[in-house]
Amino acid sequence: MDGGFKRAWCLLLSAITLSFGVSLREVEEAALKSYYEVQIEKLEIEKKRQERLKELGSFLPVLNLEASFNLARKQSFTFQIPPAPPREFVFVEGSYPKFTFQLIQNLFNLPDIKRYEISKKLEGSQRYMLEEKKNEILYKVREAYINALKARSAMEVYRKHLERVRAHLRDVRELYDQGIVAYKDLLETKVKLFDVKEKLASAEANYRKALNYLSYLSGMKVEEVEDIPIHTQANLDYEDLLRRLENRPLLKYLKESVDVSKKAVELSRSYFYPQAAFEAVYLRTEESDLFPKDRYFVSFVFRWNLFSGLKRFRAVEEAKIEHLKAIKRYEDLKEKLKLQLRNLLEEIEAAKVKIELSKKQLEDARENLRIAVEKYRAGLGTNTEVLDAQSYLKTAEETLQMSQYDLTLKIFKLREVLGGE
Repeated sequence: MDGGFKRAWCLLLSAITLSFGVSLREVEEAALKSYYEVQIEKLEIEKKRQERLKELGSFLPVLNLEASFNLARKQSFTFQIPPAPPREFVFVEGSYPKFTFQLIQNLFNLPDIKRYEISKKLEGSQRYMLEEKKNEILYKVREAYINALKARSAMEVYRKHLERVRAHLRDVRELYDQGIVAYKDLLETKVKLFDVKEKLASAEANYRKALNYLSYLSGMKVEEVEDIPIHTQANLDYEDLLRRLENRPLLKYLKESVDVSKKAVELSRSYFYPQAAFEAVYLRTEESDLFPKDRYFVSFVFRWNLFSGLKRFRAVEEAKIEHLKAIKRYEDLKEKLKLQLRNLLEEIEAAKVKIELSKKQLEDARENLRIAVEKYRAGLGTNTEVLDAQSYLKTAEETLQMSQYDLTLKIFKLREVLGGE
């Protein structure tokens, strides 16, 4: 008994667990962790970090070690001072090894400094792109979640519609058996029943497809979704929303791009400045007996490219043009977001009006169906009027549900436009 009771209790718990759907919050968190585009943006940040570290390496000393074995034509001469025997002096041996160790340290190289500043800016701005991608993913997940709820709502509306048609079919069959209505009414109701069943099957398929897409976005198996509060209230003060619009990650990214393009102009100009470096070389060679085998020297190098055609001038002008383009892109995006914000506020207001009208339509549809059924039972109405009234009620129920979900989705869209809140 105890074992059977435990098994029954486990089955009950399993059934209860399966009956609960996945919440929107759970799907959002899963998508932010596993969605491919988010992972790609994280890799881009790491790439920018490596590029910055690569530029940082320009400030460190350069060490070169070279070892070689050389073959050459032997060069020598014979010198004799009597009474000493002749002696051969070798300038270059026919074969000899050589080892070179070199150290170079830049003391002043303005292009290296500017390139590092640019790489640091790019690393920081790439983080805005990650936030922007998360913002996009959140809206995409919320949109998919709302679409799943809309598909489920449509399915539930068709199920209620199916039950109403079935109930009406039973009434028609009873009236037909009593000889009150014609056989045509019975056939007409059966045809309507098959039509509703077909549409219900299509709605169920749409719901499964919506769940599959949600599973793809989140990286988790979504078999059911939970209801979410219908958002009907939101801060719609345009001036306040404009101030909050500045937090949009994409807008911040383009603003950083303007600063990067300005740094690029400074980089182009930096090539006009001189450079200074410190060099030290140690050399060991068996090349000649006349010269020391171990040699070294230390140098302070000053380089200044005084003229190299007009390429540097053209590079500066090109960088200036890119800077102006970056400014225009930033301004264009800002105006587009303002326009999108204004249009979205209009859509939200229109959606609220539509919800109120849909509520009135639903009340009228229920009353219309009640009257149609009473008239039909009293022999004063037709079967077609009842079926049409049921379809009208189904449409009114579906319209109200979809209007409420559409308003919620528009408020989610408002959050995306503002940068994700």
